[in-house]
Amino acid sequence: MLKLLNFDIIIDQASGRYNALSETMQQDLKESLSNGKALLKSSYQLDAYLYHYGDMHRKKLLRAYSHIPESIFQQPFSVIDWGCGQGIASMVLDEFLVKQKFDTAMISDIILVEPSKLCLRRAIGYIEWTLPNALLTTINKKEENVGSADICIQGNTVLHILSNVVDMPEFSGVGIHRFLSSAKAIRHILVMASPFYPKEGRGKRMDDFCDSLNGFHPIYSFQKHIDEWKEDFSCQIRILDNDAKYSHDNL
Repeated sequence: MLKLLNFDIIIDQASGRYNALSETMQQDLKESLSNGKALLKSSYQLDAYLYHYGDMHRKKLLRAYSHIPESIFQQPFSVIDWGCGQGIASMVLDEFLVKQKFDTAMISDIILVEPSKLCLRRAIGYIEWTLPNALLTTINKKEENVGSADICIQGNTVLHILSNVVDMPEFSGVGIHRFLSSAKAIRHILVMASPFYPKEGRGKRMDDFCDSLNGFHPIYSFQKHIDEWKEDFSCQIRILDNDAKYSHDNL
């Protein structure tokens, strides 16, 4: 099936709709995003989010994806996009694979997990066009309510993506633990990318979650406050693998 969209086109389309609004409405929408932490309740907010934060998410995710063992992309694998929002992380994964000349057909299936019906509808539309060859299924639930029976994967390797998820106060990790416990024979790679907050409070959530994952080994760890590098945003990344030979000690 012909691919008709990519992330650049999607950002351009959202930006066009956003810029067509009055300056007053643009300002109101930007403030309503609460620096990217607000629950989005309208298509206008979805467009505003892509306009203001889409490229920032892309930069974080591309850095993360570049540290996944290349062998993952050379065989069929499944993707679970936890708290997928509009599907940004899955779309950027497609962009990464294309740029690195990996075959996007290796993505056998994508599971989008998202409690917001509005965001999920938008994500479905985008993923159907950007990754038309992957089997797409959706779970309209909070992460903590996802049962192992909700997830049916096609392959023996699963790439879990948690973009701007683990740092959120409402994230529990219960649903992910539930699925990992039920699928121990499968290879799992967890990719987490979020803003980097001070160590106390939300800043510890990612490492606390990583520590709770028995049998997983770190592949990559990165964190920068906004004043520690050239980018105008903070970034925290962790990548874990349950295959010990790919731990950071061996890279």
